Amino acid sequence: MYMKNHWYVAAWSDELGSEPLALTMLDEDVLLYRKRDGTPVALENRCAHRRVPLSKGRIVGDEIQCGYHGLVYDSAGACVKVPGQARAPRGTRVKSYPVIERHAFVYVWMGDPEDADEASIIDFPRLDHPEWGVTKLHLHIEANYLLLIDNLLDLSHVAYLHDTTIGNAPVAEDAEVIHERHGDTVRVTREMVDVPAARTYAEFGSHPGNFDRWQLAEWRPPAYFLINNGSEGTGARKPGRYRVFDQGEWGFQVYHGITPETRRSTHQFWAIAYELSAVPKESRPEFHRQCHQVIREDVAIYEAQQRSLDSDPEGATPENVNERVRIRFDEGLLQAREIIARMSKDEAAEKKGEPISG
Repeated sequence: MYMKNHWYVAAWSDELGSEPLALTMLDEDVLLYRKRDGTPVALENRCAHRRVPLSKGRIVGDEIQCGYHGLVYDSAGACVKVPGQARAPRGTRVKSYPVIERHAFVYVWMGDPEDADEASIIDFPRLDHPEWGVTKLHLHIEANYLLLIDNLLDLSHVAYLHDTTIGNAPVAEDAEVIHERHGDTVRVTREMVDVPAARTYAEFGSHPGNFDRWQLAEWRPPAYFLINNGSEGTGARKPGRYRVFDQGEWGFQVYHGITPETRRSTHQFWAIAYELSAVPKESRPEFHRQCHQVIREDVAIYEAQQRSLDSDPEGATPENVNERVRIRFDEGLLQAREIIARMSKDEAAEKKGEPISG
């Protein structure tokens, strides 16, 4: 269930340097490299001659040379040189992908190149804002990407999976949960009033005792998240007050670019962003450590869930896992699943020249 006519994150900007970078995206083997002026290039990672991965070769100027027989391809994928002969066979080329670099991400368009629209790229401007601190990871996860979407649209799990850092029982028991859908964007807000601060909030935030806290998870197709975390003194905030990007007296934001690798593996580009004034310089290593612990606890659950699904005697899969038992906190993730199914169906119909849903 891949939606190809979208931009997906292929790398953090600082992952892409002077050597070829290989990865699999949506079951396609992709090669990334930079030209001499720093412009990123994305090509099929497979020589047209004997299908050896081009990532086994080397960058020559602005071109890539196959490491097996020396065929050279330009940044558009055309073979421009075959050693020992005057010209390359006509039409010899590899697939080229549109690629854009913005706000610390390298994005690749996986669908029809003619449909690539730079304006549709989802921006995360705080990732390179001078007044915001960032800690980030590129995680390779042995699990289907849909399991990550489910997790991030039901933050009640924070109470149990992350109870040594950002979670405690009130996150699940005492939260007012608001589910909203705006077009193809799904938002789930959790508001907690007069609750005890979890460890990370008590150590780094403004209120070590009881406080008001809120979380907002916003999902945008195909697989992007902005999660806003805010807090302030109890009594200042009322249930039902809706904020998107406001952290109140103390908080942080979490960004996710989720890129399917295969049906059972995923690239997750994860970052925490916070105002530099929110965490003293000497405290940042421990704040980062706790944040990294949170995401690694999530990864362990994703992979355990995938293994369990792989051996499920009743035939549960990542695609149908939510059809058997549903609880009230599932509403947001079910809306996202519905959008993904509809958009995937429409994309397949459009490719066949059939009518799409209105």
